Amino acid sequence: MNQEKNESPFAALSWEEQQRRWMEWRSRQLDYRPAEDTQPAPKAPGGSLRAPNLPLTPPPRRRELDQVLARHRQALRRAGEFHAT
Repeated sequence: MNQEKNESPFAALSWEEQQRRWMEWRSRQLDYRPAEDTQPAPKAPGGSLRAPNLPLTPPPRRRELDQVLARHRQALRRAGEFHAT
């Protein structure tokens, strides 16, 4: 088969032209929404700043820890006992 016939019109463009076309297409796909509130937020009484309600510690990642511990136990079983010579 002829390779030229199998090549897409996009692939036939130069790298710079491909990048420009990609950015153009991507900009049309984005969902632009106008800002809801352009007024600054009112200050808290007394001028104090409040911290957002964020958790102080990251959520526990128990599943990953269990997987690491299971791999460690498996490695210990495979290694057997250590005997100094």
